[in-house]
Amino acid sequence: AKDGHFKNFWLRQFMKMTGQIETHREAGGDQALSAAADVLSSNNALGIFPEGTRSRRTEKPFLLPGKTGIARLSASYPNAVVIQIALIGSRDMMEPKKHKLPRIWKPININFGKGISWIEWLSDPNGGNTTIEDLTILKTLEKHEIKSRLALLYRKFTDQIMNSIAELGAP
Repeated sequence: AKDGHFKNFWLRQFMKMTGQIETHREAGGDQALSAAADVLSSNNALGIFPEGTRSRRTEKPFLLPGKTGIARLSASYPNAVVIQIALIGSRDMMEPKKHKLPRIWKPININFGKGISWIEWLSDPNGGNTTIEDLTILKTLEKHEIKSRLALLYRKFTDQIMNSIAELGAP
């Protein structure tokens, strides 16, 4: 959650009690990714909104492009399963810049996708489409080339996760 939510004493207590990770966006979110990695290292579940923020769009599609933190975490924990989730109705419950308090009487539906791990996705022909030979070659490349190729894989993974969320009905 953005660091602004941790400034008010009572809201900060609520955020901590519910396990929210404080994110300093101006620092690029590395500290938040590190805290998320700690959660995964402890074999605990972790919820991430891959967009990184709530959409302020006033017309559909509201879903923003995903940030690659989800892919970087998945690559670091290749057997951890990523389950795509679409929250339907959350905008009606609390529209950005319109509602100051949640309208808790508004229903929210939760649609779940089929989970996939990084290791499954990487070898899937419709996913990363990467072979053992590709990985062997990757190890021999210069550091900047490795980073460049990984960045492409991270973007593709993230985009496919976001497409799955949209297919689950996220507006």
